[in-house]
This record gives sequence, C-alpha cells and structure tokens, in this order.
Amino acid sequence: MEEYKNILIIEDELLIAQDLSYLLEDLGFNCIGIAKNYERAMFLFNTNEVHLILCDINIEGEKDGIETVFELNKIKKIPIIYLSAYSDHELIKRISDSSTYGYLVKPYNERSLEVAINVAINKFYQKEFKEINTDFLSNFTSREVDIIKLLAAGKSSSEIADILFISPQTVSKHRSNILKKSGCKSSTELIHQYYQ
Repeated sequence: MEEYKNILIIEDELLIAQDLSYLLEDLGFNCIGIAKNYERAMFLFNTNEVHLILCDINIEGEKDGIETVFELNKIKKIPIIYLSAYSDHELIKRISDSSTYGYLVKPYNERSLEVAINVAINKFYQKEFKEINTDFLSNFTSREVDIIKLLAAGKSSSEIADILFISPQTVSKHRSNILKKSGCKSSTELIHQYYQ
C-alpha cells in the first residue's frame, strides 16, 4: 500500500517552519520543502510529489496562504491543514471553501499535529482504517454515537443538526459531553480514537 508522507510547508517565519520540519521528520513524515510565498510554493508543488500541505494563512507576498492554496488546488487537489494564530469567524468561513482537512491554532502541540495529519491523509486518500473501535463507542449514548459517526464522516455541526433534526446548540452540547467522556481535547483526536 502506498504511503502518503510528503508534506509541503508554506510558512514565512523561518524558525517556525524549521521547527515544524524537524517535528515532521520526528513523526516519520518527509518535509519536501519550505515555501515562504506563493511563487516558492508553486515551484515546490510542481517539482515534487506532495501528499499534504501545512499552510500558514499570513505569508509574504501578494497572495496569502488561502489564495496560494486555491491556486495549487487548480493543479492538483490534496489535503490542506491550515496553521494560524487566529481563529475568527471570517477566517473560518474563508478556509471552509477550500480543500481544508484541518485547522490548528498556534501554538499547537506535537500530538494534535500528528493526529490532524493522519486523519487528513486517511480521509483524503480514502485509505481504509483497520477497524472502527467498538470498545470506544460503548462509552457513549446512541445519540452521541450518531454524532461521532457523522463527525468522522466530515460533517459540520450545522450539517449534523439538519441530519439528526436537532438544533445546532444541542449538537454543541453533545460534542462537549463527548469530548469530556472521551478525554479528547479536540474533534480530530476524537476521530482518531474512533478509528483505532
């Protein structure tokens, strides 16, 4: 089975990018290059086999990270995980229109980065997980299990609310309870547990 290990970093702060590159190597991934702007990202993308992009939103040049990813996606669609110090509503709206498979707010930790990358790669390339962790699911109510399955399928809270005929506030309450019960810090980590 093919392994999807090649990651392009788009980040204009060199020290952050280098730290991220070393962290990726420690996690068993291959950093194929660091781009600080659109032009360098385009060059590295076109001259390497890239399986996933880690992209800061505010980068050097006329195009920001989101615009850069939009152009790269015209060449070949691959999963994107955005990295940013911000998490405002307008920003989330902008990135939801691209092939976003994750969003990490700086500073992020090694575990959350590893989980986000593995979930994005598995989801995008439709690799089969070994099996669903049924022991993990036994800790939850049937409604919570429904929500976990829909989260694992990539559904947003509003989509889950529509599918289950409940309010978005009820979904948020369930999600909060699910995270407490599971001991997970994020939905990404929760999905990883679901598929172990």
